[in-house]
Amino acid sequence: MRQRTVSATLVVIVTLVPLVLGTWAWFVLILAVLLQGARELARGFSRVTREPIQPLSIVLAASILLITVQLSDSPAVILVAAISTSLLPIAWHVRTADHRDGLQRGVLASFGAFYLGAPLSAAILLRSIEGIGHAAWLQRLAALLGTERTALGLAWLAWALSVTWLTDTLAYLAGSRYGHRKLAPRLSPGKTWEGAVAGFLTGLLVGMFGAWLFGVPLSPAAGGAAGTAIAVLAELGDLAESFLKRGLGLKDFGRSIPGHGGVLDRIDALLVTVPATLLLATLLSGGTPWSFV
Repeated sequence: MRQRTVSATLVVIVTLVPLVLGTWAWFVLILAVLLQGARELARGFSRVTREPIQPLSIVLAASILLITVQLSDSPAVILVAAISTSLLPIAWHVRTADHRDGLQRGVLASFGAFYLGAPLSAAILLRSIEGIGHAAWLQRLAALLGTERTALGLAWLAWALSVTWLTDTLAYLAGSRYGHRKLAPRLSPGKTWEGAVAGFLTGLLVGMFGAWLFGVPLSPAAGGAAGTAIAVLAELGDLAESFLKRGLGLKDFGRSIPGHGGVLDRIDALLVTVPATLLLATLLSGGTPWSFV
């Protein structure tokens, strides 16, 4: 437990510093997450292929989408980048002598590029939302660092991270202490209904309090409802990755974060909750995600 707590604290610090510093610092962190996540995913997928999948085939494809989202505000350009992200890994493996094996590796790499690229691009877009946050302290912090133009994006992302991480933490603690009824024993034997309910209640409370603390445009009731929805999605994201790991015969995708596994094991819920938060912010603004770039 101590090792897990220390690792979680370091992860929070490594995440929050670029988050607060601004969009370009956040972009660099996202690229680092992509590099390590692609490495873990390629290693896992290579367990079911005749020849190993090169992480570079995933990184290059996903990077196209990430860089495009960071630099362009054109929906057409971003759409082309998304299509390229899906097709490039397949083209990469066309040169394989065994076409069946090449197709298998190409499709897995294509899935990996989009599995990482799309949610990480959503994280870039969410941090880039322009506007003034409703929390004076956060607005002052953004002004101090020269990032007040995207203070609202900082608020939304801080809210999403808080709900997701605290949901996961309380679900884990409650499940370890009081859990008896298995939630999905074939996918994740450690998860229990008691832990899940604790996570949902945490999402409700953190969603309400976080909306006020970070100044996102949500009433207490709306914040609670949105926080509960994010908690449910976090659980589903966790289970989806558990499905991948069980299919590949893995307990964890890596060991880069002691007590937690790999980077993919740490961001599994965020791959679902961050895009959902971007959608929520988009609907509330009455605009489109592209206007946030």
